[in-house]
Amino acid sequence: MLELYHDSDSIMSFKVRFCLAEKGLEWQERRVVLGKFENLTPEYLKINSGGVVPTLVHDGNIVTESSVINEYLDEVFPDPALKPRTPIGRARMRIWTKYQDDVIHHAVRPATFQLMIKQRFKGLSEEEMDAKVAAHPMPERRKAYRQWTTGPVDVAAVQSAIDQMREIVMKLEQRLAQSLWLAGDTFSLADIAVATFVDRVDHLLFDFLWKDRPSVQGWINRIKDRAAYHQAKPKHRLPVPDQRDVDLCKIITRHD
Repeated sequence: MLELYHDSDSIMSFKVRFCLAEKGLEWQERRVVLGKFENLTPEYLKINSGGVVPTLVHDGNIVTESSVINEYLDEVFPDPALKPRTPIGRARMRIWTKYQDDVIHHAVRPATFQLMIKQRFKGLSEEEMDAKVAAHPMPERRKAYRQWTTGPVDVAAVQSAIDQMREIVMKLEQRLAQSLWLAGDTFSLADIAVATFVDRVDHLLFDFLWKDRPSVQGWINRIKDRAAYHQAKPKHRLPVPDQRDVDLCKIITRHD
């Protein structure tokens, strides 16, 4: 039996749901609502000491870290294969899944906090937020919640995130000008990983980032043609504020 502990609007959870959908696997949902800090309960910390989602439990065996989970799923359920056949293809795939873990995810987080998560905790002080996340085992996550979820929207932080995302899109354009998919000519776990970036950028209303990137646009169209992408997309979404309320029109005008 496959059980997935996840939250709907978590990028890394979406990544695993996308893989499960591509393979047509049935799984039991174990929702962990991050907005209620269910990831910090003693029960959840027993199965994931990092206090993050997702966590996969397969016949009682626990697997954490979204990229590791997806490779595990591809090994245990090899049809259809989501890893390239050649060593160089698999190397390219892992470069991109690592890039999503190490760079893309962190580039998107400030804008996610400022424009999505902050709305949920509007009005809380740093002290009140600190009390809510005191059990988090990752100091940098506690710091992020304290700094990014209180006070008005930090437009400078959003601007910096957009600048980083622009660099990511440029890197994607360079790669996708050479092949249909990120690891080569076949769809792979690399595309699944980076597709989560597309969904979050769309939701943040920053899709102007690929306005003049035809290779990226073509890849996005191919991603969105896949039924699994739509099956895995978040069903419960945090709204983003009206851009006029946070003075983001100036940012978009600058980059459009």
